Amino acid sequence: MALTRFALEHELRRVAASPLLARGGVALYRGLFEPGALGRLLDEAITGPARLDVVADIADTEQVRGGRPDRRIRSIAGGALQCALFASPRLAAFVSGEVKAPVRPCGAQASYTIYRGDGSHLGIHRDVLGCDVALVTCLHDDAALEGGGALDVWFDDATTPLGVVRANPDVGRTRVALGTGDSMLIHGGVLPHRVPAMRTPRTRVVSLMCFEIVTP
Repeated sequence: MALTRFALEHELRRVAASPLLARGGVALYRGLFEPGALGRLLDEAITGPARLDVVADIADTEQVRGGRPDRRIRSIAGGALQCALFASPRLAAFVSGEVKAPVRPCGAQASYTIYRGDGSHLGIHRDVLGCDVALVTCLHDDAALEGGGALDVWFDDATTPLGVVRANPDVGRTRVALGTGDSMLIHGGVLPHRVPAMRTPRTRVVSLMCFEIVTP
């Protein structure tokens, strides 16, 4: 457990100078992408080849970040439009300005996630190494007021082992709403979070872009 705490504290120190983290670690934006671009991203997401990604609700032993959280989602690799946005200097400059540090895309490709039908979810986790901040944009939600499908965040648990959060999920949980067309930047490498199971038949489509904070 001491090694786990050390690793968590190290991850927090790496990004401690971020103004976004000082404001809680999550920021919401309306109009970050113009409506035409949002529509084209949605078309790319729903026409791309989707992969059903299911991990059973079993004990995920990861305590720091990454791991194999339980989930039931459809994943789509980013197409030409999303990849161009992901690699654009303008978007990197925006993210860099929010965290006041140089950033680079995590990997060569972003992705889309589709939550479709009752029970679609993504369990408690921190984002993988290299994904210090994630830019999540909701492209479509056909039942936004029906509950579920938002984001649960544990703001006060940046140095809490994931197993402790999983064992007490209602302690310290805050639900953050993200409407269609809105974007969220989250320090997902340090803040535990999840997408709770949707409670009604529903389709929700999001764009995911991960960035690494470049530290000396």
